[in-house]
Amino acid sequence: MSMTVIGAKIAIEGVIAKTEKSIEREVAYLKELADDKAAFSYIEQLQNDGEPLPTGNPYGSFSEWKDQIEKEIKISQNSLDRIEIEKAELMAFNYFMLNAPDDPEA
Repeated sequence: MSMTVIGAKIAIEGVIAKTEKSIEREVAYLKELADDKAAFSYIEQLQNDGEPLPTGNPYGSFSEWKDQIEKEIKISQNSLDRIEIEKAELMAFNYFMLNAPDDPEA
């Protein structure tokens, strides 16, 4: 079964709304990334200064703690990379919505 342009536009309207909501989270990911990088620097400073792990810290070592923060940094960076792709997709969706004729014969 082939899809009409009107059917495609109806389907894409939902995708556009979902993509826009995803892109809105960019600032939150940027903040999280900045926080994680600051935490990583703090942990490295503690380690370089020969400080013990803070009391009540659930990590067994500085290496374990840093590994966890590096994972969180990677997750945030991957989310930001995905948002860049979504921005490009959104541009394409909007272009299609504005330029595709509603009448397939046009």
